[in-house]
Amino acid sequence: MRVRTRIAAALAALALAVSAAGCGSGGAVAKVNGTTITREEFDSIVEVAKKQDSTLASLKDGDAMLLQYKRMILDSMIEAELVRQEAKRLGIKVTDKDIDAKLAEIKASYPDENSFNEVVKQSGMTMEQIRQSISDQLVYQALYDKVAPAPKVSEDEIKAYYEKNKSTQFTKEPEAHLQHILFEEKDKATAEKVLKEIEGGADFGALASKYSTDPGSKNSGGDLGSAPTSQYVKEFKEAADKLKVGEVSGLVKTQFGWHIIKKLGETPGGIQPYEEVKDLIKSTLEQEARTKAWNDYIAKLKSKAKIQILDKELAKAGTPGSAEATGK
Repeated sequence: MRVRTRIAAALAALALAVSAAGCGSGGAVAKVNGTTITREEFDSIVEVAKKQDSTLASLKDGDAMLLQYKRMILDSMIEAELVRQEAKRLGIKVTDKDIDAKLAEIKASYPDENSFNEVVKQSGMTMEQIRQSISDQLVYQALYDKVAPAPKVSEDEIKAYYEKNKSTQFTKEPEAHLQHILFEEKDKATAEKVLKEIEGGADFGALASKYSTDPGSKNSGGDLGSAPTSQYVKEFKEAADKLKVGEVSGLVKTQFGWHIIKKLGETPGGIQPYEEVKDLIKSTLEQEARTKAWNDYIAKLKSKAKIQILDKELAKAGTPGSAEATGK
């Protein structure tokens, strides 16, 4: 399920980069250095977005929120065209073989071809759009790697970041390894019966597998794994915090029903050691530098480009940092 959701989200993101080049009908929405973004192309991406977002689909023409979202889509298409033009200028090319390889990688995340096709159908995109989107993403990545390569980060920079942020970013909460059995609110009598069995020495996990109504932990004997108790609802957290390792709670009432909780283990909190997080810090510093270099590069491209927003409503709906109409 996680894989399917991730790929569906990826397809939605790719939709925003569908080629702005072409000769569709219906007039022009914008021009980027003379290249037209047609009404047909723009509207098709808006329709894809509506199919993937029920809130967006419920908005009516004239709604300010819909207009703002349309402008965000247009800005994405403008940036995609600028990237495409710059990549061409620098000789960056993507072949059909490259697209096929990436498409095969995406398909491999699905159990079978039918599963992939179903997600594509639900996305509202055609295979032609998906292939063009993949091409755009590969071009984007190639240009990104070229103009924003990973910088060298020194050990001193990593240590300085750690010292500055260790009390906020690298402090772990204490964790508790818990097991529980959940009963519906109406089944308090059953919960009391099971609690007596546990107190009499019965196997907690076996009873959880038999009685628990929590689908997420029932098949693993009620095991919730190790996590900060702050992630649980108040009543559950307070009861768990009072337990010592090996102890079992009484009945605990929450919005979900009645719980019996057992504490299997504890992990103390505290500041994570430098050695444990230095690789993460290095990656963070590299990514921050690359993101800044990329954003500066795109801003420079936009400042030099001739960008014309030809749709009057979309021109008025300029967003902070968006490509505004120019007369250059």
